Amino acid sequence: MTEWAALANTCASADGVSSITAQLIDDIFKTNAMLQQLCRSHFTRVRWPSSVPAVIQQLHQRRLGTEPKKNPILNETGFSEWRTIYSLPSIRLVAAFNRLKIYQAVVTAAGAPIAFALEQSGHATDALGIYAAIGISGLITLTLASFAATNLVGFIYINEQQDMLKLAYVDFWGRRVETLVETDDLLPSWERGTMSQLRFVLPIALRSDAKRRYKLLNRFGNIADPQLFEGLFGD
Repeated sequence: MTEWAALANTCASADGVSSITAQLIDDIFKTNAMLQQLCRSHFTRVRWPSSVPAVIQQLHQRRLGTEPKKNPILNETGFSEWRTIYSLPSIRLVAAFNRLKIYQAVVTAAGAPIAFALEQSGHATDALGIYAAIGISGLITLTLASFAATNLVGFIYINEQQDMLKLAYVDFWGRRVETLVETDDLLPSWERGTMSQLRFVLPIALRSDAKRRYKLLNRFGNIADPQLFEGLFGD
């Protein structure tokens, strides 16, 4: 009887240990499942800064194995719509004219060896001097004319809030350049006091930078909103 009692106690203790072990294993599985669920919810709720592009967000979300969450701010356009209030139809001709000096310089430099060869061979007397005089004088004339056409505005746009202007003008090399100007930074003609010597040229001056000046041919351009145009630039 004593041996049977000891065997029974041993079996009972073994059953208790196995039940405790099973309970511990069950608790471990539950804890692991909870941790996985917590990690998934954490990654899906990651909030990206507005400065991070949407493409980078999608790449990081794919690496984490989750789908990107749609951000209504990124879907909305952050750009203001611009409407044209002034346009100069002949601005392309002005840009082409400003590029003429480049072609003039190339032709003058390329033809100089030919003129020199003709002079040395005796086919033309003083060919190099005549060719150089014509080429250089034409280059100087086109350069001076380009200074007069530099910063000539071809298009003026205004945003919806009417507090910002976009000026599209031609630079010295005939390229189109765009710049943003605040409407409060404009200096109208009645505040400048001095009128332009050329009646058909309206200078655009800025309060913040007196050296930056643009030219406007108001009589040859198309003005979409005359009242707004006069309020911004004057007569």
